[in-house]
Amino acid sequence: MDTAMLRQNVSESFEKQFGTAPTAIVSAPGRVNLLGEHTDYNGGFVLPMPLNLEICIAIGPGPNPGHAELYSLNFDARADVALDGDKADEWTDFILGSFQLSPHEPDLKAGYCLAVGSSLPMGAGISSSAALEVASLRAIAAYQGDKTPDPVAIAKNARKVENEFIGMPCGIMDQFASSVGTHNMALFLDTQRLDYELAPLFPDHRFITLHSGVTHKLTDGSYEQRVKECNSACEKLGIASLREVSADDLDRINAIGGVEAKRARHVVTDNQRVLDGVEALKSGNAESFGKLMVQSHLSQKNDYEITVDETDTLVEMALQMGAIGARQTGGGFGGSIVVLVKEELVDRWCEDMTTRFPETTVLAIN
Repeated sequence: MDTAMLRQNVSESFEKQFGTAPTAIVSAPGRVNLLGEHTDYNGGFVLPMPLNLEICIAIGPGPNPGHAELYSLNFDARADVALDGDKADEWTDFILGSFQLSPHEPDLKAGYCLAVGSSLPMGAGISSSAALEVASLRAIAAYQGDKTPDPVAIAKNARKVENEFIGMPCGIMDQFASSVGTHNMALFLDTQRLDYELAPLFPDHRFITLHSGVTHKLTDGSYEQRVKECNSACEKLGIASLREVSADDLDRINAIGGVEAKRARHVVTDNQRVLDGVEALKSGNAESFGKLMVQSHLSQKNDYEITVDETDTLVEMALQMGAIGARQTGGGFGGSIVVLVKEELVDRWCEDMTTRFPETTVLAIN
């Protein structure tokens, strides 16, 4: 479903559910991460790009002071949320947290109506939660009269919602890619300084995002455990952040031993892969980029230990079926893989993979 159709559906649903036209309609895309996994909360480098899959929100005034009446097109369900309430471990938490932490300071004693529609699958590792946060903050800004809120500020506040309200200790990559990224361009981001630049994609190759069929949930504790292990590695190394070490320090990292050495080794080598990947994009060297993707997947598997059998198998078979690069993308423990394929092989590759693995779904081709 393209953006125009999604917006139309959300607008029509808003009117049907709430009996009036919305004040504003906004959207925010999901993202696929090409290189640099679990590096963002370590102050490292990442290379995501936004997808043509989005979350769309229509917003307007509501009749119930202090409450937001929400309607989800995807769930075909309504919810009534007290704006001063606590999180309930539901999809509505991302909207509630956005109201409470928005820098536009919406009146929490007023009433609101919101309709939400999405072409992003949940649990696919392509940042549906970040897109919902960014879209919610954009909707609140638009309702307050700010039609062009600063995208970097939106990204920062969306991460704040994730960290402080949801309780997920993530970095800023997902929110930044959704808010600041440009379609069909990679976004090279230094998550420590928040410096960024756009990088072109390959003209004769395509990145394919393939959902494994295994849904992940980062709030189950595995993600938080990786954050703690990276912090422990920093303590053993006597540094404040893994950004302070690089691939030149691998002997020092290996010397600390244990799981901390494995986690730190992944972070510093994936940081280097991002830097090398940006140069490959700029020079048009798809073969080099593909090799970096494979190295990144092996690092996720062996050092960060966040892949699952299904994504490992898909990466292996993707390469056997003609891809020049493949890796698990996103927070891990399931979700999606991203694959680099020559343009003339894309249709056949997609058909072969989804026939061989009927539980998979092609989500995007860029």
